[in-house]
Amino acid sequence: MKRHLFLLILLIFAGSSVLKSQENKISYKLGGFVEFKSYYDDYRSRVSRYDHIFFYPLAPKLSSTGVDLNETGSLNFSVATSRLSFTLSGLKLLNANISTYVEADFTGSAETYIGMLNLRHAYINIEWEKSSLIFGQTDHLTSVKEVVGQTVGFGAGYPFNPLNRNMQIRFTHKFSKNMTLIMAAHMFSGHNSLGPSKAQAQAGMPNLQVQMKFGSTDKLFGGITFGYKLLKPRVADNNNLYKKTIGSYDINAFFRANIAQGYTLRLWGIYGENLSHLGMMGGYGKYVDYLSSSTSPIADYPYANIKAYSTWIDFESPYFKNFKLGIFAGYQKNLGTSKTMDMSMSGGTYLYGFYKDPNLNWFSRISPRITYTISKKLIFGLEYSLSHARWAKSVDMYFKPVEQFDVNHNNRIEFMAKYLF
Repeated sequence: MKRHLFLLILLIFAGSSVLKSQENKISYKLGGFVEFKSYYDDYRSRVSRYDHIFFYPLAPKLSSTGVDLNETGSLNFSVATSRLSFTLSGLKLLNANISTYVEADFTGSAETYIGMLNLRHAYINIEWEKSSLIFGQTDHLTSVKEVVGQTVGFGAGYPFNPLNRNMQIRFTHKFSKNMTLIMAAHMFSGHNSLGPSKAQAQAGMPNLQVQMKFGSTDKLFGGITFGYKLLKPRVADNNNLYKKTIGSYDINAFFRANIAQGYTLRLWGIYGENLSHLGMMGGYGKYVDYLSSSTSPIADYPYANIKAYSTWIDFESPYFKNFKLGIFAGYQKNLGTSKTMDMSMSGGTYLYGFYKDPNLNWFSRISPRITYTISKKLIFGLEYSLSHARWAKSVDMYFKPVEQFDVNHNNRIEFMAKYLF
C-alpha cells in the first residue's frame, strides 16, 4: 500500500514538472464590442429580448368587422447584444496548446432578465497539430462558423439559422488541409428542446452530432452534419413508472463559395424531427396508437415528432470604399407528423404534447443590407427585412393545414452602430 502511494505521489510530481517545463508565457486578451440597435416593425410579430430577436409575423387577428388588429407598428432601441470576451492562452501540456475562452452579452437568460449578463461561451480548448478537444459551453455543431448569415439583424439569420449554445465535449481531427471530422456530445443548457427541461437528462443520452467539412473557405467549402437526440418527458407519478422515450434525427448541409474579386455566396439547410432545440419549428406529443389496447392518457403512451426544414442563402459583395452590400433570404416549413396525434385540448393548450405555434405552416424573410466600416473598428449598418408567414386557421391530426389565413407580412427597418475593441 505504501509503495503504491509513493508511486502515485511520484507521478503527480512528474506530471507537475512536465507541465512546468512546457509552460510558455501566459497571455490574456480582453475583447468585445458595444452595439446599438434601433428597429421598427409595422405588424405585430413573434419577438423576444426587447424585440431585437425577430421570428415571424403573428397570425392575423380579425375583428368582427374584418379588421386585422395586428396591423400596428412598434419601435425599440437596444444595447443588450453588446459583448465582453476574455481569452487566456500560452499553456502547453503533452505537446498540446491549451487555451480558455469566455464570452457574455447582456440579453439575459430570459425576457425578464434583459440587461443582465448572459453566458454565451465558456470552454477549455486543448489543441494538437491535427486534433483538438473542447470541454465546456459553445455553439451547437449545426451552427457552422464558416457559413453564417452576415445580417445586420440579430442571430446571423436566426431562426432560419440555428441558435443553440450548450455544454459539450467536442473532438476535431484534420485528416488533411481540406477534410475535417468533428464529433460532439451536447447536453442542453439554456437552449432546450420543447417539453420538460430535464427530458434529455432523464433519457440519459447526450445529443450526438457528427460533421464532415471539405474544401477551403478561400475558394469552395462545404460539409454535412448528422445528429440524433433522445428525450424522456415523463419518469413517474404517484402510481406509475414511465419508460417511453422519443428519439429524433436531423441532417444539415452547408456550402460556401468565394466568387471572383471577393463576392461570397453562403448556403445552409437542415431537415429533421423536433428542431425546437435549435429555435426552429418542432415539438412532439402523444400519438394515437390504434394497435394498442390501452387508450388511457395516464398510460405509458408513445410519442411522435413534428418534422420541419429550414434553409437560407446569403450573398455579399467585397468592400467598395468602406461600403459592403449584401442580401439574405430564408424559408422554413412545418411538415407535420407521420402519426395520428392526440389533439385533446384544455384552455387552448394541448394536453399531451409540446408544440410552439403548431398552426404556423411556413414563414420566409428577405433582407437586403448595407454596412459602412471605419478602420475595421467602427461599423454602421442598415437593413430592410420583409417577412411573410402563412398560418392555418385549423389543422388535422397530423398538424397539416385544413383551412388557412391569407399570407401576412411585416416590414422591419433596422439600424446598427457597433464599435469593436
